[in-house]
Amino acid sequence: MKKASKVAFIAKPLAVAAVLACASAAVQAQTNVTIYGRIDAGINYQSNQAGANGSRGSKWGVDGNEWGTSMFGFKGNEDLGGGLKALFTLESGFDASTGNVNGGSGLWTRRSFVGLSGAAGTLKMGKDLALQSDPIWALDPTGQQALSTATLVKQRNWPQTSNMVSYETPNFGGFTATVMHGFGEVAGSFTKGQLKADGTNNNNGSRDGISLAFVQPNYELRAIYDVQRDSNGTYDDLYNNSKELTLGGTVTIDKLKLFAGYENLRAPAALAGNPDRANHFWLGANYQITPALTLIGAAYHVNVNAGVGKANLFVIGGNYSLSKRTLLYATVGTVRNGANSDFAVEYGTGGIKGQNQNAFYTGISHSF
Repeated sequence: MKKASKVAFIAKPLAVAAVLACASAAVQAQTNVTIYGRIDAGINYQSNQAGANGSRGSKWGVDGNEWGTSMFGFKGNEDLGGGLKALFTLESGFDASTGNVNGGSGLWTRRSFVGLSGAAGTLKMGKDLALQSDPIWALDPTGQQALSTATLVKQRNWPQTSNMVSYETPNFGGFTATVMHGFGEVAGSFTKGQLKADGTNNNNGSRDGISLAFVQPNYELRAIYDVQRDSNGTYDDLYNNSKELTLGGTVTIDKLKLFAGYENLRAPAALAGNPDRANHFWLGANYQITPALTLIGAAYHVNVNAGVGKANLFVIGGNYSLSKRTLLYATVGTVRNGANSDFAVEYGTGGIKGQNQNAFYTGISHSF
């Protein structure tokens, strides 16, 4: 073989490799995948907790998810051309104090959806946080900590939605609208859902919702209406299967941000004697003392019918940012129950009818 032929023979595969490398680089340039997450853990104190043999006492511990949910996930998008992108998110929550997965069963307990985004808006299918989760977060002075808007509605505004389809409009000068439907997936019915393995039907029917937002640099207004049905397609439990309307807004004045919100719950199919209506109000403020230090104050009030009555939650706290990714936090709060209300000071169960509870937690949150 002549020398020139040998050079050409060698050059051809090198050229092919160079073309493939360039093509691969172009594909990678059009595709963006991000690994992200947050780890939150701290010391937690709660008074008036249940002990052995019916006793009561204070409880100390190390807990995760007080300031915010610990999570890890993957998200990405691919440029399909013409302004259209494919997108996906896979996300799971966990408790940093134990390492256990939280937020439900399965691998991706918070989000697992795929979709398309472009000039006409964003379409997603799979599993996502409930429609009201992000709007409530924006309206909550604490940013949905363990002491927050979730406390006096027993986490009604925190669930995930499986089997969902959602659509978000483009941004029209600050206005956006989002609609979501979660299928119950029962033959012969659009509203019913499958019973859980234990035979219960809470949070297991279909779901629907619409969220409207008008966001400007110094203020925002939001309205959210959502419904969660039981497996029979009805609204039989105020804090699980009910209709929810939330209205609220924020105003920013220099270093001060003010919050106000109203939430109404209705469960028209609740059994006789059980509560079927609740009205929840809150006011709060964030004040940025320095670029790193923000003080938080909030007051929440709920009034429930059927003799349950009233309860109040008062919260004071602060966040101190060590960097863009790491912050220290401290929050103290108290729930004041009426004679027949039994709200726990932190979200979830554990409240005692007619008795008050106090809580304090402090810790570290790191995002990556």
